[in-house]
Amino acid sequence: MKQFQISFNSSEDSIKSLCELKKLVSSEDEKKMLLQVFSASMDRTSVQAVIDNIKMEFPVAAYVGCSTCGNIFRGDLSPDDYVVTCTVLEADSARVAAKQFRLDKDNVDIVIPEVVKFANDNEWVKMIMLYTTVWKSSMTSLCSELDNLRPDIKILGGGAFNSALDIDSSFVFSKDGEVAGHSIVFAFLGGDGLVINTRYISGWKPLGREMSITKAEGNVLQEIDGVKAFETYRKYLQIENDDNFMFNTIEFPYMIRSNGIEILRHPQACLKDGSLVMASDVESAGKIRLAYGDPETIMESVFHNLCEIRDEDPDAIMIFSCAGRKAFWGNLRIGDETKEFECIAPSAGFYTLSEFLRTDEHMNQHNLTLVVASVKEIIPGRERKKKDVQFSFVQDGRKLSTIERLANFIDKATRQLEKANLQLSDMNQRLQDMAITDGLTMLYNRSEIQGRITTSTRLNSEDVLSLIMLDIDDFKKVNDTYGHAEGDLVIKGISEVIRTKTASVSYASAGRWGGEEFMVMLPHKSEDEAFIIAESIREAFEEKEFELSGHHTVSVGVTERKGDEDGDTLVSRVDKALYDAKKKGKNRTVRL
Repeated sequence: MKQFQISFNSSEDSIKSLCELKKLVSSEDEKKMLLQVFSASMDRTSVQAVIDNIKMEFPVAAYVGCSTCGNIFRGDLSPDDYVVTCTVLEADSARVAAKQFRLDKDNVDIVIPEVVKFANDNEWVKMIMLYTTVWKSSMTSLCSELDNLRPDIKILGGGAFNSALDIDSSFVFSKDGEVAGHSIVFAFLGGDGLVINTRYISGWKPLGREMSITKAEGNVLQEIDGVKAFETYRKYLQIENDDNFMFNTIEFPYMIRSNGIEILRHPQACLKDGSLVMASDVESAGKIRLAYGDPETIMESVFHNLCEIRDEDPDAIMIFSCAGRKAFWGNLRIGDETKEFECIAPSAGFYTLSEFLRTDEHMNQHNLTLVVASVKEIIPGRERKKKDVQFSFVQDGRKLSTIERLANFIDKATRQLEKANLQLSDMNQRLQDMAITDGLTMLYNRSEIQGRITTSTRLNSEDVLSLIMLDIDDFKKVNDTYGHAEGDLVIKGISEVIRTKTASVSYASAGRWGGEEFMVMLPHKSEDEAFIIAESIREAFEEKEFELSGHHTVSVGVTERKGDEDGDTLVSRVDKALYDAKKKGKNRTVRL
């Protein structure tokens, strides 16, 4: 793979630059060539003139491009309005293609499946780069449709930019179409020996506690923890809704978790009602945290990724960086985080309105993020020369910045508080459970099961309700003969049988009524159904053998509520049914 870059300031200047580029490639190269054209100029007439010059000099080559917030040329911010990156694949099997579509929310489910089918049906496709005008609302549907691509296909890209954040003035273009808004362009690259590694680089770190998104619609974040979203910035950071709001929040965007990874979301504006218009969708995220951006931590993250990319030994590096990062650093320093890429391989790209990257087979829309692809071709029989890459800045032994120290303190304190709250919540839950649970059997205690019967008869006057009451036969003999420890084992034994036989019965409640007596409440169950359950308990317990005392039996009473009778009347009748079972010889079920 070979990559060449040119930059120029006008369509007139493009002629000379394109002629110089043509000297570096052959006519045969054009068949496997991709030209990426990045335009910081919003003048469509000038852009069209540049395209016409490209078609004249490279009539066979595929080209794609878009409007940008600035261009990356040889790893740094270009001072020129136009950058053209020429990528030439060299393998015999290599192929390049470009497709352009009119795209909006209403036809995404038609357009993207067509793209997915083309890529999945053509095994040569290994990498896709997309350039799209970004909707003001959610682009989740676009990302979801692209999830259907083959797992081995790498896909990344960026949103076409314009200073007004208006999709009507941003544009994309390609050999397959014209300069157009409301559109998307795809560049397909592939062939044997093409190796692509993709990654996203943030550097922003989580700050403070995790909060809940309680109201959102698309990219409009309305409420966090039940209050207006803007209050998060006013309360915790003293950021006001003024002319500096967007710039101030770049340092403190939100962080959400989507498809298993942390993703930044940056507010674009604050509405009068306190809702925040975000750069990308937040509707599907449940949890959210503030994040902070610190130059030291950001550069550390970039440095670690640079080292990994160096080991990948790429032929070229594609960069899609957020316009928000450019605003964070400023034009004079933004190149600090990308110019070292050029030490590894030719590096070019642009500053975007959103960044797109497929991670673990899920397509995600990012903000404030560097999305990078390192690409190389392995040609059989051609030896690759390992580059000796040295970076001009060193991160080893760096000092922590003040903001990073404060953020670490806040994070640790928050985690300790969250842990303490969780422990307190667990303790409260255990206390609540203890208040309604019998300590020996772990069934409900009498107060709880009696209360449930009373509540059920009071609130559900017309619902079917049945009770089962059980008593272990001759239990006093167990305690007298084998001791109370064995008696406890027998009580636990019948409790386990009751629990097992009622586990799959919807809304069943079982409790220890007292001593060796037990009660089971069965909402929505008739007397016939309750009798079957009662018999299953009785028979299972009779078969159970205890090591010291052997087998035991229970007598059982069953009854069904009649009319609107209250709980006391129902309990009295099931108690009489149990008494009749005892009177008739025990180890039997009687219903009244």
